[in-house]
Amino acid sequence: MTAQISSALVPFFFSIAMGYFAGKTHAGNMPIVSINKMLVDYALPFALFVYTAKMPRAELMNHLVPVAVIVIFMLVPYFASLVLSKHVFHVDPSHAAVRAVTVGMPNFAAVGLPLLVAVYGESSTLTVAFAITIASVVMSPACLILLERARSTEHPSRSNAPPLAGALLNTFLKPVVLAPLGGIAFSILGWHLPTLIAQSLGIIGGTTAGLALFSTGLILAALPIRLNAEVCVALLLGHIVQPLLAWFCVRLFSVPPPMAGQLVLLAAIPCGSFGILFGLGYDIDDPTAGATLVASSILSAVTLTLTIALLHFV
Repeated sequence: MTAQISSALVPFFFSIAMGYFAGKTHAGNMPIVSINKMLVDYALPFALFVYTAKMPRAELMNHLVPVAVIVIFMLVPYFASLVLSKHVFHVDPSHAAVRAVTVGMPNFAAVGLPLLVAVYGESSTLTVAFAITIASVVMSPACLILLERARSTEHPSRSNAPPLAGALLNTFLKPVVLAPLGGIAFSILGWHLPTLIAQSLGIIGGTTAGLALFSTGLILAALPIRLNAEVCVALLLGHIVQPLLAWFCVRLFSVPPPMAGQLVLLAAIPCGSFGILFGLGYDIDDPTAGATLVASSILSAVTLTLTIALLHFV
């Protein structure tokens, strides 16, 4: 068990540490915005398209219940965070959206694949692909719509469309949303993705995990880390509520093992950086989201160990 946990978590922390070191030492004067654009507009969309386009059509139908579980355990903490940010912590919509996605969207892209493969083997890669796709199709628009609406309110001259309509249009034209939707359509139509195209896209798509973790370290180095009540609530939502909600859902829907364990383990993954990365695209630096990210990453060494140890009860 120690070897399983180490093989998943040591590369994760090492990659973040390298990004943090580069940011603190200003090695090469790393441009966070450019790395973020490469990740969100190219690497991740290419990887998602290849993942989803290669999915057998039958597998799409077999994963309907797991898809529902993933949607539930992401959206509940997301909306809980939004409500608390608005009514308890009195945060503006843009920062609330960044914080909510940081809580509700675990770091599937960087941690999910190595972690589940270490625990469940190569057969779990499809589950991770579904999780990444759902996060992109559901959580990315959930964040980007709020960010687009906030920008439209602040700069109404940028768009002649109504705020919601313009936000929806801009959101679903983002590569990170279009790519998995295109891949799913490719799979449903029963088309075969040519090997040459898959290999070509895979070269850049394969950099997603490393870029995500390295850029996370750069972001953590740039943002001040201040622990406060909102960070503690975010950790409670992400590390206690989310895994317990996943466990409740797999029991409620009678999800069989090993799929049930895979879903619970996905929910226990530390908070992801894509909320922060999306925010950077709108000139939003949120220290609370950054503090949540680094605290979640550290806390995950304990919570993931406990989750893996308890998986045989799922």
